Amino acid sequence: MRRVIFVLTGLVIMVLSGCEKYIFEKPDIPIDVSFSADIQPIFDANGADCVSCHFGRKDPDLRPDNSYDALIDGGYVDTDDPESSVLYETLRGTHDASATEEEKLYILGWITEGALNN
Repeated sequence: MRRVIFVLTGLVIMVLSGCEKYIFEKPDIPIDVSFSADIQPIFDANGADCVSCHFGRKDPDLRPDNSYDALIDGGYVDTDDPESSVLYETLRGTHDASATEEEKLYILGWITEGALNN
């Protein structure tokens, strides 16, 4: 009986010592993101997905002259909790295929920096 307990204890120790903690690192969020130079081009380049639907017919209006005001005034951006912004959550959810992971990070970076009209 002692031998069985000894063997089981050894097995438990071996199993537990082999466990690893998985660490998922969050990608770096870009800094110094400009709305006009970095964010609007995402909407323009993805015209088939973004501007064609959000061309004044559907909120938010993502045309270059309207997009900033539509996003800010429409409540799509939350600078206090950027990851909870409607814009970011939509791109991570129902519109996931509409932007690359890098583009989503740029949008998150812009919101994190205060969603400035720069």
